[in-house]
Amino acid sequence: MTDTFRPMRLAGDVRHGSTFVTAQVAVHSANPATQLARAFQGVELAHVLVFATPQADFAALMKGLSAALGPCPVVGCTSAGEIGRGGYLDDHIVAVGLPRKLYSARAVLIQDLGKTNLSHQVDRLIQNRVALRTANRERPNGFAFLMVDGLSQREDALVSALTPALGYTPLFGGSAGDGINFERTYVGCDGHIYEDAATVTFVATACETQVFSVNHMVPSKTRMVVTEADPERRVVKEINAEPAAQEYARLVGKDPQQLDELTFAAHPVMVRIGEDYHVRAIQRMNKDGDLVFFSAIDEGMVLTTAEPRDMASHLDASIEQLVKGRAKPDILGCDCILRRIEAQKSQTQQDIGRVLERHEIVGFSTYGEQIGPLHVNHTLTGVAIFPKSDQVS
Repeated sequence: MTDTFRPMRLAGDVRHGSTFVTAQVAVHSANPATQLARAFQGVELAHVLVFATPQADFAALMKGLSAALGPCPVVGCTSAGEIGRGGYLDDHIVAVGLPRKLYSARAVLIQDLGKTNLSHQVDRLIQNRVALRTANRERPNGFAFLMVDGLSQREDALVSALTPALGYTPLFGGSAGDGINFERTYVGCDGHIYEDAATVTFVATACETQVFSVNHMVPSKTRMVVTEADPERRVVKEINAEPAAQEYARLVGKDPQQLDELTFAAHPVMVRIGEDYHVRAIQRMNKDGDLVFFSAIDEGMVLTTAEPRDMASHLDASIEQLVKGRAKPDILGCDCILRRIEAQKSQTQQDIGRVLERHEIVGFSTYGEQIGPLHVNHTLTGVAIFPKSDQVS
């Protein structure tokens, strides 16, 4: 028997790609767990990833899928929006099945992020990574996929602590969401759901894989300095020795009384790390005029206002460059909620949705994204998985 997975396209809400199977169902459909499990019939699965609208009964969904799929591990999270057939989706559940013919996987649950010494998790992660690699030497490629509670405010510390456990395995991921409510976010693992938790899934495959990140922001010449902050709560109280919201509004040319999520999505700030700039996005303004960020922030940090390029054309060109000269991949992606909000404001959501659909990107909208040792914002992180030569007709 050859180690192949036959590519084909099906009508409806199931897509058989070159390397994995995607199923999606509207949240108000009858028995969504049963419908998703049926979509995977006939495929021996090594692992299933689930991205669910917060409108779903997430506990029942994870319990039902785990029961229906038997020994196959199932991990998932709530989302700030879904990505699947049709591009950007709302009020859906998207599931990605990794066939056993092409993949092996191990998932590690990390609980109590706010209380656990995260460095103590390193040995457990190394053991799982090495065990997976040892048992699958014929599958030398792969990646690590992180899903983490998006309201834990522990993503920065988590990815930093996990880096020593990864070896040469590239990591990407996303923070679980709750639409635009920012109230409750969950991750799920093998039939149970958790807050203040994360899952790290190590994946091994013989297919070529490439982890990537894309953001369409470029730094401007306008800079600011954080002069007072509460790093534990990701709160900035003063910028340039002035009240934070007031000074931020002045620098981006807005009325401080009119600041909202649309303003923050359209005018994020960036921090320089080495030679690269990464987005540090603002989540909201508190009543006292403080600014709450999605990522780590600290006093003395120099921030630069960001200027957007056209998101749809930038995304399309970035994926074309990623794929250039190779067979069409399957792509799993974690896309910042702020990109979706910006697309709504600029009325380009359909354009971006068509790009996501054309490149068959599946995944979810997040409260933050992880790439290697960094937690970032306003970014699409993901993995492109390319079919082996004997899978391409």
